[in-house]
Amino acid sequence: MFEHPVIDVALGLIFFYVTLSLVASAAQEWVASLVGLRSTNLEEGIKRLVGDKYAKAVYAHPLIKNLSRKDNQLPSYIAPETLSTVLLEVLAKNQDGKSFVSLKAKEVRELIAKLPQGAGRDVADKKDDDDLAAVLTALVTDGEKVAIELQEKLASWFDEGMTRISGWYKRKVKLFILIISGVVVIATNASTIHVAEALWTNEALRTQIAAQAEVAAKMEDVSALEPKNIDALKSFPIGWKEATFKANVCAFFTGTEWLKSIIGWLITVAAISLGAPFWFDLLGKVANLKGTGGKAQDKTKKAQDGTT
Repeated sequence: MFEHPVIDVALGLIFFYVTLSLVASAAQEWVASLVGLRSTNLEEGIKRLVGDKYAKAVYAHPLIKNLSRKDNQLPSYIAPETLSTVLLEVLAKNQDGKSFVSLKAKEVRELIAKLPQGAGRDVADKKDDDDLAAVLTALVTDGEKVAIELQEKLASWFDEGMTRISGWYKRKVKLFILIISGVVVIATNASTIHVAEALWTNEALRTQIAAQAEVAAKMEDVSALEPKNIDALKSFPIGWKEATFKANVCAFFTGTEWLKSIIGWLITVAAISLGAPFWFDLLGKVANLKGTGGKAQDKTKKAQDGTT
């Protein structure tokens, strides 16, 4: 068991990062929902996969249109199987007016053969549906079960595409979370340097926050902390002083205070960008190091190993 101010300061800072990360994540999800980031990203991805022309027809199909909660909203997720079924139905109706499921093996191959092919065309004249025709040609098989097999293979291809689309979303979210983290950190004046100084010099505050951190470390999952994250922030020495705007500005630019604040903000933003799960996992490890925290399963493992 380690009882040292450094351990308590570390617990306090990690708990600080967990709490702020949850706040920033909640704000990011709210903004993403407000601007329809998921649904817009999905639409862009489907356009890349099937082309603008067929993407528009797919989104107009009742199976896709009815996935949205409101008429003027796009769905934020479409199952690959559903997308495969709808696209093939759209292609069949455009060609012969028949349902794809009613087509025989020969008719399926004829349907694909009628689609515009990009081979031999100039790049400037190439259309969006050329790539889709090439994909379907590569996926179609011999045999009498060609319709079912094509639907399944196309669904698998869409599944791979959805993985790439998800990657695009994650990259966009990283930029979002950095911007939102910066806003949250400056709005709350959440400087890592100032918090660390306060925890090191104020024993009562350090003990109080370390105790809260140990309780949080015993939670099974980081999501259990979400309803309490705003209240937890009230314990930390952050925020702007209750004074006039002029007084705050003057205090900020006194001596090296402004430099400490900016560096402290940058450290906090960088820490938040790692995400709440990362810090929550580290919180449990540091709490275990102190010997009074940790998750139940960690304690069970120690007992089984015969360690203390």
